[in-house]
Amino acid sequence: MVKYFPVQTPGDECSNDVCDCSGGWEITQGRVFTTRQIAPSGGAPPGNGFGLHLVDVPKHLTTGGLTTEQVEAHFATKLGDMTKFDSFMDYNAVFATSGLQNYKDTFKADGVKYLAGTWTGPNGTEYTSVIVQVPDSQLILELCQKGSLTYAGHEAQPVKLEQRVADTALFAQDAKLTSVARNSSLASVGSYLVSLGINRAVSAESMAKLEDFYVAGMGTTKTHDVSGNGVTKKCFLWPGATGNICFTNRPVNATAGNWTVGDFEDMLNSVHKTLLVGHPFCSMDKWFDNHYAIDSQSADTSKILSYVNNNNPYHLCESQGPGGGGLGPIFDPTGWGIQLDMQISLPNDCKSEKVVLHSSNRRLQDSNPACTTDASKCGTGSSASPLTTPTITLV
Repeated sequence: MVKYFPVQTPGDECSNDVCDCSGGWEITQGRVFTTRQIAPSGGAPPGNGFGLHLVDVPKHLTTGGLTTEQVEAHFATKLGDMTKFDSFMDYNAVFATSGLQNYKDTFKADGVKYLAGTWTGPNGTEYTSVIVQVPDSQLILELCQKGSLTYAGHEAQPVKLEQRVADTALFAQDAKLTSVARNSSLASVGSYLVSLGINRAVSAESMAKLEDFYVAGMGTTKTHDVSGNGVTKKCFLWPGATGNICFTNRPVNATAGNWTVGDFEDMLNSVHKTLLVGHPFCSMDKWFDNHYAIDSQSADTSKILSYVNNNNPYHLCESQGPGGGGLGPIFDPTGWGIQLDMQISLPNDCKSEKVVLHSSNRRLQDSNPACTTDASKCGTGSSASPLTTPTITLV
């Protein structure tokens, strides 16, 4: 990340990217944020741009599912040498850049595997994406720019893709998607990246539930809903946000191997069910680390609370908040975690809990709440998973 992209380490990172916990165990971090052009030197903790976080909390649990090591192995198999599109490439954070040609050429020169693709926007405008994986992780980046790129004679030509970004994001960031002269600093590797949103692959079963969850439940606005050639894409925008949350459904066999997008979702929700159902103060679910965060001052928190009370999606309660506690992270139908940085009162199922754990706020500092290892609030049968490396994506 540091070698190729305009990123910095947030100010609240643990020393040398390692957080010491009591009992002789550690949390390891790989957290960066993309700097903004108006403040390229960074800002106050945890940063002034879009955060891309990878952390390993080895004492947290994956009971009822796969370890993150096993999931990382699935991603490695599916992405392979990046010579063809796989539906698991839809699990990505997407950015606009004015320097896509140099990014692509540098990846090529350095032997970094990537996939280039072209697609058409709402007004017939041509766009190019370059998809690249942060090595050995689930973190995939998609860099976008208007126009086409040049390819050497021995290079693979770009694949054809569907529209990758919601119309609203393309229109809002039009200037940032425009290529500039190759000799400009804005065209170089390290040129500024502007977040357009987060993409996620989704099964047909989960896609059918997303609109109720995000629009009726979370109060987001649906910004994109397009189907064609066997592909369906829907995007949602949180109140006050600029980056879209997008979901793409493809045929089940649009991935290498037998482990499908639906299998991934089932595995995540199996862990959530094992650890959280009946145990709303269990803060040990390791798959929460596959999440995004939303900081909103305009979201309808009473609407969210009502939806949780009436529909009971997987969620976690915290000890701090209005009235001494509140709703913490929540999981959408795909099993993807959402860090709600808002003040939302305790859901009904949390009020009945007599023992309240410390807050599970995920900002990692010297007194790190992620060091909590009390699995007694997670029900019977919980067991620790081996050392693994999950992914956090924040918006």
